[in-house]
Parts: sequence; structure tokens; C-alpha cells
Amino acid sequence: MAPGTLLVARYRLDEQLPSDLSDVTAWSAHDQILDRPVRISVVSGEHVAEALDSARRAALVVDPRLTRVLDVGAEDGVAYVVTERYTGVTLSEVVAGGIVDPQQARAIVGEAAAALEVARRRGVHHLALRPDAVRVDGSRVLVTGLGLDAGVAGHDQHDADRTSRADAVGLVALLYYAMTARWAGPSLDVPWIASDAIHPLPAQRAGDTVQPLSAVRPDVPAELDTLCAQTFTGAQGTAQEWTDAADAADGPRSPADVVSAVEPWGEVSVVAALPTFVQPATAGVSRQSVRSAFDGSTSAPPGTPPPAPPVRRPTTGRIHRVGAVPGSAGPGAAYAMDPASGATAVVPPTAGPATGAYAVPPPPAAYDAGATAQYATAAPPPGPPTTAETPQGWSEPAPRRGPRRFNATPIVLVLVLGLVVWGVVWAVNTAFDGFGPALQAGEQTTSDGSTAPSEGDGSGDADGGEEEAPPADVRPVIASGAALDPEGDAAGNNAGEHPELVGLAYDQQPDTTWISRRYNAADFAGLRSGIGFAVTLEQKAPVSSIVLDTAVTGGNVEIRATSPSTPTDGEVLASGPLAPGVEFTFDQPVEAESIVLWFTELPQNPAGEYRAEINEILVS
Repeated sequence: MAPGTLLVARYRLDEQLPSDLSDVTAWSAHDQILDRPVRISVVSGEHVAEALDSARRAALVVDPRLTRVLDVGAEDGVAYVVTERYTGVTLSEVVAGGIVDPQQARAIVGEAAAALEVARRRGVHHLALRPDAVRVDGSRVLVTGLGLDAGVAGHDQHDADRTSRADAVGLVALLYYAMTARWAGPSLDVPWIASDAIHPLPAQRAGDTVQPLSAVRPDVPAELDTLCAQTFTGAQGTAQEWTDAADAADGPRSPADVVSAVEPWGEVSVVAALPTFVQPATAGVSRQSVRSAFDGSTSAPPGTPPPAPPVRRPTTGRIHRVGAVPGSAGPGAAYAMDPASGATAVVPPTAGPATGAYAVPPPPAAYDAGATAQYATAAPPPGPPTTAETPQGWSEPAPRRGPRRFNATPIVLVLVLGLVVWGVVWAVNTAFDGFGPALQAGEQTTSDGSTAPSEGDGSGDADGGEEEAPPADVRPVIASGAALDPEGDAAGNNAGEHPELVGLAYDQQPDTTWISRRYNAADFAGLRSGIGFAVTLEQKAPVSSIVLDTAVTGGNVEIRATSPSTPTDGEVLASGPLAPGVEFTFDQPVEAESIVLWFTELPQNPAGEYRAEINEILVS
């Protein structure tokens, strides 16, 4: 493998890239079929089969915060994984420039946790989180190595509870590291990480637990201090030892729990929330001054000749060939062209400086800086006149030669002729076209052969109005949505049912999800009688069914045709438990401007949490 190698007759290797995995060699490459840059990871070692299988499953996960797997395969014993080429700086490089303040750390880890929650719902887990696996590229947080890193490390991915817990612990360890520059998670001194990779310093411990975050950073919020304390209590050592102690430990059990613990972090991105040291420094432009070339002899080094005058083409547009190189006539010789013969003659140098000094030849006598360059006929040296120089009684200017111009006249004439022919054909067809029916819609024939307006025709009304056209078929289209929690709003201390995620429920992307807040029981633990989700249509339209794409099962939801301000009013059009792809059909279509989904009982997701989840709402 070397720069220029063509892999599977498609990927041309450019240069080798750094990698902190001991069994992975990374290359920047170019996809010659799709003409795009890619990154190729050549996998070796004892876990090649696990790495390729895990990378294939990761290819099903699509999220802008995760590096996308484009191709997986093997050729002549070379196993490879092709991903998008990514840029930015790693979290290790960010912390190397200075520890991150709590709000910035909350934003970085929150974005990473939201991305891994999308992967978890597809059954894919990272299991190898470390500072070098998280990158910051401008305002974008990117998690690299999904699938590939876990396969190279040989981690077991069959137990969903333990793998979810492992990713949650890794995310909290990243949060601790960003604010302290110390690693509190499972040990990174493992064989699958290259020995020359930079290992973060381990966190200081107080007894059998990691030193509290508030003891290292006094400015840390209380909820982040509590999150780290619950996660790192009673666990240390390798990833396997952390996994064995997962059942007895508290703290988050999945990336979704980390999202709930660190939110809100502002917008669902890290726009303008990162420190200045995250942005890579832009190399300054090196400029070289050429002013000294035009400042005269005072600024030029001794012995440097002044610049030569500009060379201009003759007016004929041709450069005539001469039998000798201009320099062969000797220094200080000037040249001029005879316009009648086209020959170039040497003009003897005039009296100038002493021998050895450099003299700039003067410009031609007929040169005008503001007009087309002209060249005067140089006076020939004394001698008998040649035949070409014999004066004649009349002269004819030499034909002017230059680049041929494009003549567009024939094309314009053809286009005009085509338009005329088309106009004549259209006029003839219109003139001899048959007449339309004498009766129009809504007219009747009377006994004398005349037409009269039919019943209901507005032409006989006093106001001269016209009959209203029948209404067009209107389809329900969702214009906006809203998460409803009227009881929480009335209490005055409501944080909302994730209003920032509302648009994910109708963005036509089933892999994005709106979720409600988490409750301790299906009946909202007595805190609420219900919550809702409302969709407002672009215009009033008949609605006959609602389809809910969700990943949870159970609970109860009521479909009501009412406004978001009165979610419990109106008739219950349909109700029932949630299930993936469940459809609620009404007995009769209902004209509605907004539809409210009112949850009276919450379903339970695979992680054991009671919350409402909607991947996509379809109204028809």
C-alpha cells in the first residue's frame, strides 16, 4: 500500500493519515467513480471479521454528527472500511488549548449524546469513546469510528443494556475530561489503542471513587457535578470491570439519559458556543513587496539594470521573424520595423554613456501611450537605397490581419426565418379552426333558439355576481407543530416537553424523533393528567386518518380535532395504544385546521423509560 495504489479499481490512495488504533492504517483517498474525497481504514489483526461486520451495521445509521460508512469489503487479503473524510480538531486538541467551560462542555457532549442515541435506536453502539473519537469542526460536533472502533477492540455488542450503559459512561467521561483535562472513564491503556497515541491523564481519586467535579472546578453547575458523581461511584479499571459493575451503579443507562441530564444546551448545535481556540488558525498570507523594482536607481542594489520598456505588438497583429536574436546586435542596439516591407532593421545606437555603462533605449518616436501602439520607420544606415526603399508615386495600405471574428448573422437569420414560419402555421391553423359550441356551461336553449341563463346562474342577479366555483380537492398538509403541557404551563415552572424537537415529528425523516420528558410511571406519576402534541395544517382540509411512526409500544393516545389552546376539547375521533406504524382511522372525515394527539397514558420504551416518542406523523 502506497500513494497512488488503486484499491478495488476505484479508490486511489493519496497519503497516509494518523490513527490512534493499533490495527488500523488510515489513508486519504479519492473515489474515482463518484469523484469525491474519502477516508479508507485498512484493518488488520485478530478482529478483522468483527470490525467489518460492525462497520456494515453502522452504515445503516445516518446522522450529520456521525461519520457515515460508505463501503466495506476486502480484496486480496486487504480488509477496508470507506467513510466520509472528516476535518476539524479532536477533543484532545481542544483541551490542549485550555480546559472547556461548563456550558461549552455541555454543548459538545450533548451533541455527541444525541448522535449516539440515534445510533442506539438502530441497534448500533460505539463502545470505544475517547477524546480522539470526538471532533469539533467549526460549529459542528462529529463522533468518529462508530462500528469500526468497537469491532477492532473486540467488544461484545449483543447485550443492549450493557452496551447502552457503556456509551453513557463514556459520554460522562468526555464531559469530565473536557472540564478537567483528566480521564475518569475506563482505562485507555489497552492493546487496541496504539502505543504512540496520546493518552489523557487519569482522574484523581478520593477513596473508591473519582474526585468530585466540583472539587476540581468550583464553577461547575450542580446537575453536572451530580451526574459525574453518580456515574463514577464504585467503578474503575478496564471496560470489562466497568461493565460488570454497571448493574450496581447509578447514573445514566443510555445516551438518551445523558441528553436529558445535560440539556438544555441552547440550540441543537454548537453555533457560536465554542471557545476561540477550537477554530483552527488561518495561515497568514505572505506578501513580497516589489515596490523596490519601480523606485528608481536609489532603491535598487548596485549594478542592477533598470527595467526594460514594454514590448508591444505591431498594428498588424503579427510578430515578424528576424534572422538573428535581438541581443546579437550588441548592447544598446534598437530595432524598428518597416511597415512597407515588414522587415526589422537595427537602429545604430546613439551617443550615450561611457563604455560599460547600461543605457535604456528610448521608446519609438511615434509611440503614443494613449492610442494604439505605432511604430515609426527607423532611418536606415547611410548607403545606397535598396529596391524596397525606392519611393513610388502611390501606395496602398497593407491589409489588416487579425483574428477572425465569429459571424452570427446566418444563425440569426435562421432563427428569424423559423419564427416567421411558425407564426404563419399558427395563423393558418387559427383561421381555419372549427368554431366552438355556441352553448357554454350553465346555459339553456329557449324555444326561439336563443340562449338563456340556467337556474342558479348569477347573471340574472341584481348584483351581477357569478356562480361560485365548486371547491377544489384540498389535502391536509402539516404546516407547524407544538408540544403541549397545559398543566405544567399553569404551574409556572414548566421546562416544556422538548419544544426544540417538535419539527422532528413531521420532517419526513423517520430516523429523527420528538420525545417528551421522562416520567417515573405511565400515569405521569401523578404530576399530570396528560400531555399533547398538536399539528396545524396549512389550510382547513378533510382529515380521515392519522398514522404514527414510533418505536414504542403501549400507553394511550386520543385523537381530537381541536385547537392547541384547548387540547382536551372536541370529540375524540379515535384512541388506542401506540405501536410502530399504528394507524387511527375516523368513522367520518373531519374538516379541521389542527389536530391534537392527547396522551393520557405513557408508553414504555426498550430502556424502561416512560415517555412519548414520535418519529413521524402522517395526516391523510
